[in-house]
Amino acid sequence: MTKIQLLESGIDRDSFDDKKLPSDCHLVTYTKEGKEVIDVVRAYTMTDIFDAYYDDLKGKGEVKAIESGFGTVRPNLFGKIKADSDE
Repeated sequence: MTKIQLLESGIDRDSFDDKKLPSDCHLVTYTKEGKEVIDVVRAYTMTDIFDAYYDDLKGKGEVKAIESGFGTVRPNLFGKIKADSDE
């Protein structure tokens, strides 16, 4: 069970609008099958993010960066982090 919530996948960093996202979201930059992809995720810790992506990309790609400091909405107003298995 992963403790991350994927908000957006495959974003374009230049046109990314984070004003309606919570301030606890992270940008995850990774390569998958030779293509660079950027996702927006929420998690309680960066370790949860790394573990989820590391397991998913094993043998197919690698995590390049996990950045925080995006979003403007207070996390408690956005709601709890819902992992895929919570829905």
